[in-house]
Amino acid sequence: MKRLISYMGPGIMVLFVILGGGWHFLQTRAGALGAGELWLCDLYLVLAALAAGLLLFLTFSLFIKKLKTELCAGITVLVLGILYMTALPPVSAPDEISHFVSAYAVSNRILGEMPVDAEGNVRMRKEDEYLQNIYGASGDEARESLGRVLTEETWKQIAEHISPVFVPAEQRIMVSSVQKPVNTTPAAYLAPALGITLGRLLHVNCVIVAFLARLFNLLFFAAMVCFSIRVLPFGKQILWGVSLLPMTLHLAASCSYDTFLMGTCFLFGSYALYLAYAKPMVQKRDIAVLVVLAAAFGPCKMVYAVVLGMALLIPVKKFGDWKNWALSAGTVLLAFALAMIAVNSGTIATYASGSDTYVAWAGEEGFSIPLLLHNPVLCFRMLYESLANLGDEWTLQMFGSVLGNLDPVLSVPFVVLLFMAGCLTALGIRKAGEALYLGGKQKAWIVFLAAVCLIGLMTAMLVAWTPMSSPVIEGVQGRYLLPVLPFVFMTLKSDRLVRVAGSDETLIFYMCALDCYTVFRLFSIVSMRL
Repeated sequence: MKRLISYMGPGIMVLFVILGGGWHFLQTRAGALGAGELWLCDLYLVLAALAAGLLLFLTFSLFIKKLKTELCAGITVLVLGILYMTALPPVSAPDEISHFVSAYAVSNRILGEMPVDAEGNVRMRKEDEYLQNIYGASGDEARESLGRVLTEETWKQIAEHISPVFVPAEQRIMVSSVQKPVNTTPAAYLAPALGITLGRLLHVNCVIVAFLARLFNLLFFAAMVCFSIRVLPFGKQILWGVSLLPMTLHLAASCSYDTFLMGTCFLFGSYALYLAYAKPMVQKRDIAVLVVLAAAFGPCKMVYAVVLGMALLIPVKKFGDWKNWALSAGTVLLAFALAMIAVNSGTIATYASGSDTYVAWAGEEGFSIPLLLHNPVLCFRMLYESLANLGDEWTLQMFGSVLGNLDPVLSVPFVVLLFMAGCLTALGIRKAGEALYLGGKQKAWIVFLAAVCLIGLMTAMLVAWTPMSSPVIEGVQGRYLLPVLPFVFMTLKSDRLVRVAGSDETLIFYMCALDCYTVFRLFSIVSMRL
C-alpha cells in the first residue's frame, strides 16, 4: 500500500501530460488544417511517442530497476533535448544564427579551408546561406534567418527545403555569409562544427546540416552532464535537475556556445568538489583536468572565471603541502590567463581604455570602465536599480519563461516554472540520514562566487550594451546564470531542514514529465501561429 501511494504522484503527473498533450494535439491539428499541412500532426505524434518512451524508461530506471544516476541523466537530457530541438526548429535559439555561422568557420578549419573572407565574413556553401537569408534579400534589404520568429510558415519552409536530401554540386560552391563569427575561443564551437562537417561531407541540405550541428552540441552537453554527475560526491540530482530546466534544454539543443559554457562549468565545479570531498589526494592528472577545463571555458566569457574559485574548496593538505598547492593553483591560473590573452586581448584592451563606448543598437553613447571607476555611486545605482526592477524577470528567464529569440509567445506557463523551481528546491534540501559535506564557510564561498558572477555579468552588459539614457542595465538575461546554478542549490543542504517526503527519483520524474508537456505546448503554439 505504501508503495502504491508513492506512485500516485507520478501517476497523476502522467495523466496531466496525457490530457495536456491531447489538448495541444487538437490545437496542432486545427493549425495544420488551416494551413493545409497535416504532416505536422504526424510529427506531433512522433514526438508524443518519443515522450511516452522516455517516461516508460524513467519509470523502469527510477522506480523498478535503478540505473546509474549519470547514465540515466545523460539519456534523459539527450531525449528531451531532441524533443526541444524539434519543437523549436533551427535556428530559433537566442542569437543562434550567429553561433551557427561561427561553428561553420570552425568547420572550415577542420576541412582545411579558408574560414573567412577578406572582410571577415564566414565562407559557407551556397546551400547553407539559406539559413541566414530565407527570402534571398540582397544589398541593403532586410535579411531574416530561418526560425527567427517561429510560426507555421517556418515549418512550411523546412518541409519545402528538406527535400532533396542531397544537394547538387552548384549548391556546394563556397560563398561569403552576411554574418561575421563571434569573437571567442574556437573550442566553444567544436561540437556543432563536427556536426556541420559531417553534413558537408555527406552533401546533405542545410536543414539537415543545422539539425546535425544541434545534435552534436546536445551530445556534448549530455556527455558533460553524465561525467559531472559521475564525479560529484553529493548533489547529483541537483545538477540533473538544473539540466532539465526548459531554458537549459533549449540552449543545449541549439548551436549556442552557452551549451559549451554550461557543460564545462558543470564539470569543473563538479571535479573540484570531487577533489575536495571524495579523493584522498590530488594528483597531477587531476590538475591537468582542471587546467584543460579552465583554458577551455575561460576565454568564452571572461566573467565565468569565478568558477575557478570552486577549486579553492580543495584543502591544502590534499596537495601535500603549501608549495604543491601554490604550484597547482598557479598552473591553473596561468592556463586560464594564457588562453584569455590569446583569445580576448583586443577586447580587454578596448574595455580598459574606454575608447569605444558607443552603443550601436541604441545609437548613443554608453558607459565606460574609466567612467564607472571614477563614479562608483553611479555604478552602484545602476546595479541596484537593475536588481530591484529586473531581478524577477531574470529569475523566470533562467528557468525558461521566454524561449526562442526571446519570443514572449514561446513561453513556459508560470505554474510549470513554479513547480519545476519547487522540485529543484526540494532536491536541494537534505534528506533524512543524508551526509552533509559543505560547511558554513564553504557555502558562503559558493554563494559569494555566484554573487560575483552576477555582478560581473551586470557590469559587463552595463559597459557593452547599455546606453547612458537607460535607468537600468540592458541585455542581461537569466540564462547567463545557469553555469553556476547547480552549486548554489547545493548550499541549501543543512541539518536544520530535512525533507521527509518526496524521493529524488519522484522529483526528477516530475520535471521530465513537465518537460514533455512543455514540448507539446510549444509545438502547438508554433503550428497555430499562422
